[in-house]
Amino acid sequence: MTVTAEAARSPSPLLVLRRRGRALLLAAGAVLLLAALAALFWPARYSATGVILIEQQELPSDLVRSTVSSYASQRIQVISQRVMTTENLMGIIQRDNLYADLRKRHPREEVIKEMRGDTSLQMISADVIDPREGRPTKATIAFSISYSSPSAELASRVANELVSLYLQQNIESREQSSRDAEVFLTGESSRLLKEIKEVQAKIADFKAQHANELPELMQLNQQKMQHTEEEIRDTDAQLRSLDQQITYLDAQLAQINPTAQVYASTGERVQSPADRLKYVRTEYARVLALYSPDHPDVRRLKREMEGLEAAAAAGADAKGDANDGRRQLEEAQTELTSAQKRYSPDHPDVVRLERLVASLRARVENLAPAASSTTAAAGEGPLEKPANASADNPPYIQIQAQREAALSEVRSLRRKREELQTTRAGLERHLAETPAVERDYTVMLRDLDSLQSQYRVERLKQNEAQTAENLESERKGERFTLIEPPFPPEEPTSPNRRLILLFGAVGALGVGAATALLLDALDGSVRGRHDLEALLSTPPLAMIPLIRTREDRVARRRRRYTALYGALGAMLVGIVLIHLLYRPLDVLWLAALRRLGVES
Repeated sequence: MTVTAEAARSPSPLLVLRRRGRALLLAAGAVLLLAALAALFWPARYSATGVILIEQQELPSDLVRSTVSSYASQRIQVISQRVMTTENLMGIIQRDNLYADLRKRHPREEVIKEMRGDTSLQMISADVIDPREGRPTKATIAFSISYSSPSAELASRVANELVSLYLQQNIESREQSSRDAEVFLTGESSRLLKEIKEVQAKIADFKAQHANELPELMQLNQQKMQHTEEEIRDTDAQLRSLDQQITYLDAQLAQINPTAQVYASTGERVQSPADRLKYVRTEYARVLALYSPDHPDVRRLKREMEGLEAAAAAGADAKGDANDGRRQLEEAQTELTSAQKRYSPDHPDVVRLERLVASLRARVENLAPAASSTTAAAGEGPLEKPANASADNPPYIQIQAQREAALSEVRSLRRKREELQTTRAGLERHLAETPAVERDYTVMLRDLDSLQSQYRVERLKQNEAQTAENLESERKGERFTLIEPPFPPEEPTSPNRRLILLFGAVGALGVGAATALLLDALDGSVRGRHDLEALLSTPPLAMIPLIRTREDRVARRRRRYTALYGALGAMLVGIVLIHLLYRPLDVLWLAALRRLGVES
């Protein structure tokens, strides 16, 4: 068996590509054409981006502290949630007539989802030094807001509206935070002030209720107690001295006749009715002791005594008569005792004195109840004696006036002593109740002090909140500043046509090679010694070289021209794509000349 020399060689990739070149070119061309069409006719989308800088507050934080304490990234996320609400997005969609076709076919949720997908928020961070810890860290210094749309003008307009919403929402959010903090602290201050007034009212009522048992008055009460006891001792000493003085004055009065001595023209002393009554009574007792009751002298003295008693009943002092009777009884008893020592019991003087003592004793016993009732009716104390209205003896009257003055001072001192004792009892009660009052009073004072401390802290916080609110209202705090407005983009952001062409070229090569190899693998014809050996299991005897005919040479030449024209067409298409998609050719030519050092 014989085969040609070309068929005898083992199949190689170049041989496969030569045999399947047409299929490879067709497949690769189709893929490249699809990529080029996609790069040319894929709808462009423009993205407008605005960059907002986060500026720190102008005033130092040590002087004015802001009430907004969250981090910038957190606030941006919160603001983003407030901006990207359905209400705000639907307002933008309706004003700019976005997604008109989509709104006709799909519900509102799908439209909102599409717009949120076309909107992007990117944080811009930088390496900074943390002032609190002094360590390097990343901090958000700015952020960007982008919106993608098939129209550059529409993308710019919507991005500007979103940026305005972010800026406005940041201002409103910071002002609202400061306002809420100020309102809350004002409410807390008012509540604490109300509680302070209530506690102060309770303390005032407590002090009014326990005015004399307060702890601060304890030392004063002790001093008053000591002073009161000293006054009571001084009063007792004065009363003892006055009692002694009254006793001494009583002794002097007992020795002085209350009436002055009055004498007649004959030189005889004129006795007063009281003195005469005393004398008649004494004489009557003496005569009665000598004679019988029917004796003329006895009867005469008895009538005179009754007349004098009737006359003295209107102005006589029963107590004075009782005292005189006691004095006469004592004198008679003294004389009787002396007579009994000298005489026998039957002696006439002894019998006479016994009768006199019995008569005087009966008289004293009769006068004693009257004197007692007179003293009780007058309300006199044991030291007090009624004044003798008939007294006219100047020494007696003088001593009696001294006695009355002493008695008046005694009554005044007794009243004073009672008042001092009442005061001392009250002070003792106050001192006994002071510890319990002090405990309750201390608790109320501690509560008041705690509330006042809290109120001072809340007032300080309220003033800081008011200052922070002024800081935000005057735009002196941390603020968002638009440093790059979202201008209409000049170039689309998608699709990436160069990348599509690159992937198309790579894909075209891959698809062409795969197509050639696949067709060759599926071809069952015998094209070489190895195929023949595999088929017959016998090696060939000889190999006949390839004989090219005139038709083969013409076909080969035609293929070369086709490949040349195809390469020229691909080059021309590539140049057109570079001019349209990458950069204009004149620009590329000037750049190449500049790089070569040739000035245009």
